[in-house]
Amino acid sequence: MKKEEYLRKLKFQLMDLPGDDLEQIEDFYEELILDGMEQGYTEEEILAKLEPAEVVAAKIRAEYGGLVVYTAKGSSKEKGPNGYEASEPIHTIRVETENLRIRVRTVEEGPVRVFFKPKDGADSVAFEEKDGVFSFRHKMKLKNPLHLNWLNLFLDFNILVLEMPMDFAGNLYLKTTNGTIRAAGLGNLAMGEISSSNGKIRIENSSVCRLNVQSNNAKIELSNVRGETLEAAAGNGLITARECRFDKKFSLQTQNGAVTGRNIIGDHIILQTSNGFVTASIIGNQSDYNITSTTNNGFNNLENVYDSSRCKSLQAKTHNGRIQIEFTM
Repeated sequence: MKKEEYLRKLKFQLMDLPGDDLEQIEDFYEELILDGMEQGYTEEEILAKLEPAEVVAAKIRAEYGGLVVYTAKGSSKEKGPNGYEASEPIHTIRVETENLRIRVRTVEEGPVRVFFKPKDGADSVAFEEKDGVFSFRHKMKLKNPLHLNWLNLFLDFNILVLEMPMDFAGNLYLKTTNGTIRAAGLGNLAMGEISSSNGKIRIENSSVCRLNVQSNNAKIELSNVRGETLEAAAGNGLITARECRFDKKFSLQTQNGAVTGRNIIGDHIILQTSNGFVTASIIGNQSDYNITSTTNNGFNNLENVYDSSRCKSLQAKTHNGRIQIEFTM
């Protein structure tokens, strides 16, 4: 069985769910399969570990139908259909989790909400809504090493969904361990700090004035993201940025992986790695940039240049890999 066939069966079992939810479920399981392939498993090995689509669909229904609701004005274990709902205007959102995948979805209007189902005896949740700050913290009560095994996580529905309005213009802090983070449609954030210790981070179609993204052992993917400053750092992983614009600072740095950019825009660009190639297409005029570029073991198509009349800068560095930077207008 191939990925496409499995996903078709899963969608068929859940076809009565709302379209947006069904699309998110499909994206979620497709990403799980791709994550597994990045871990070195074959598509066949991953699908063999999965339960039948009918069983998975039943578990998804149970998860969606059994959400525990936390409200700032009520008790800590009220049940209802609306997740964790903010009761006052919010300027800052903080979500911290252990061994959970985080998905951020936006809606046209409505409160900030978290959807999550704690497991009895396994999850601890603390929340607070005070002075415009919405905080949701999750920890594992049982430090079972099995929770750190990728396949064990894969077979469970360990996910937290943060829902927020498109026009939210405050600060967003997301942090997880051993899980991926995916965010899309962020409208106009003032600041975003997003980090994962062992999971891919993907941000798409978003506007964030000041964005800081960190992943220790996984890739970072940015697509159609814009703002003023970007600092993206991966300890051991690929970093890619496509169709992104950050005018004041555009920094992509990793130690053991490639750095790639496609159609990126920025006045001050830093592309750096220790063991990997650096490739990019930059929209702009090369003659506007002061350039610092070095590699020890690889081809480099750039020449270093400094001219005090140039107001923009580009740093492209690696130790073991090629540098290939093109400028387009």
